[in-house]
This record gives sequence, structure tokens and C-alpha cells, in this order.
Amino acid sequence: MTTLTNTLRKIQTVRLSERSDQSSRFVIQITDAIRATGLGPGSQFYFDPSSVDAVGLLIAFGEPRSGPAAESRFTATVERCQVEDTLSLTVPKAALDALGYETPEVGGTLSVWAGSQMLGFGCDNQ
Repeated sequence: MTTLTNTLRKIQTVRLSERSDQSSRFVIQITDAIRATGLGPGSQFYFDPSSVDAVGLLIAFGEPRSGPAAESRFTATVERCQVEDTLSLTVPKAALDALGYETPEVGGTLSVWAGSQMLGFGCDNQ
């Protein structure tokens, strides 16, 4: 395990609960993991698909948003769900593809790791 993955700890296992309004993204509710990063609603995460080859996890680097959200193919903003104190993030299908999750489906599971302003995702069997 690399130094990067040594800074992360496994927080939870989550289901891909639904497709977002964009079919190329999946919504996951990861309140505990997001809180473990020290970030909250409105924060933005950048997914790095190349991290899977380097460290075995899909790494998402987070930062507080200081202005308007500028989402791109591999970024997502933390949203507050209708259920009080529940936080969600949309995960790009292209990022899941890097994990070998080539045909992600609603109900599939991911393991989620977290550290300071960073998330890590892996297939549940990792």
C-alpha cells in the first residue's frame, strides 16, 4: 500500500442508489465519508481515474468551493439531500469504469475510504 492510501481509512460501503439526471453519473449517499474529509455541502471533488492503476483506489480530491461550481466530466459537488443531514455525491460512470466497474447498475456497491479532503472508492470486494 502506498503512502497515499495509508492516509485513508475505510468508512463505509454504499449502494449506487440511482442514476442522476445525467445517465453517465450515479448518486451515492456518503454522509459519513464526506464528514471524515472535513468538507461539507457545496464542496467539490475531482475524480482521478489514473489513481486506480497507481494505488488501487479511485481517488477524489476535495476542496471547499469558493465560487460558482464549474463541473466537468470528472468533478462533482457535494449536495445536501432532502433528508436532513444526508450528503450525496454523483460519481461519473467514466470514473467507475477505471475501477473495472464496466457495467455499474443501481444497487451495485462501492467501498468508500476517506482522509483529509480526500475520498477513495473501490469495488466492494476489494
